[in-house]
Amino acid sequence: MTTGPRVILGMAAYNRPDTLARTLESLLAQTYRDFAVHIVDDGPSPAVQAIIDAYTALDPRITYEANDGRLGMIDNWRKAFTRARQLYPGSEYFAWVSDHDIWHPRWLEVLVPALDERPEVVMAYPQMQRIYTQEDRRFITRRFETVGMVKPTERLRRAITYLTAGNAVYGLFRISAMLQAGVFRRVLAPDRQLLMELTLLGEFRHVPEMLWYREVAGNFSLKRQRQMLFSARPPLYSYLPPIIQHFGLLLWDFGARGNGRSAFGRLKGSWYAVLFLGYSLRREMVHDEAWWRKVLARTALGRVLQRRNDEAAA
Repeated sequence: MTTGPRVILGMAAYNRPDTLARTLESLLAQTYRDFAVHIVDDGPSPAVQAIIDAYTALDPRITYEANDGRLGMIDNWRKAFTRARQLYPGSEYFAWVSDHDIWHPRWLEVLVPALDERPEVVMAYPQMQRIYTQEDRRFITRRFETVGMVKPTERLRRAITYLTAGNAVYGLFRISAMLQAGVFRRVLAPDRQLLMELTLLGEFRHVPEMLWYREVAGNFSLKRQRQMLFSARPPLYSYLPPIIQHFGLLLWDFGARGNGRSAFGRLKGSWYAVLFLGYSLRREMVHDEAWWRKVLARTALGRVLQRRNDEAAA
């Protein structure tokens, strides 16, 4: 075991022999060289193994392990982080990488200084391009960052309103903050839950350079999320709205366990969890009126109102 490089990259792979070699080429072409890649394969196959054997023979910075059985996306992402940390306990920064996207050679060269320059920044991420097909590529020009926002409540409100979690979760993270936030949890939309906790612990920095090219497969329904995220029967709480699942973890982590103690105490942590719930519900009411009507319809008040509407219509 070595203390290792400053940056570790955790790849939660799942049966993409069609793109894996291309992805590894883009990572190994990084101009910033002080990094290692640990791959955890949740769908091993002979085709994937052949690619891995070729690249591990070329570059010792790549390590690989295959799961005996499918873990599901959440546990595989967690394992990619924890195993990389076990191999390289002295590393400062971490990023998840996919087995199908492409990274510009200057990706780490730009993002590492973005964290070095400001110790209050816990995550930095670049401009990106979404690839739906080879013919359909879309530049994402929207920016989100919280640099200079000292108040956690201000950062939280902005993140709930403007953050695109699927983009930011592939940023470069400060490992110490990741450990406080609990890494990747067994809830729906785990990327968003992690980022909500991190935004209370520090600032997010957006680097306006096109450094990441993301393959997009489309939107996932809650049903499909449960199939992908968990390896077996989804836990019962996963049928609650994701906002409620995230609120419960925020309250547990920061209110009960005091995980935010370096920045704030348990009382404030509990208050931030309540604010998260309020801000999130208000956002849903504004952006998804149909969702709010469904929630209301499940309450006693909603049933009374529906009955009155039915009676009036008759």
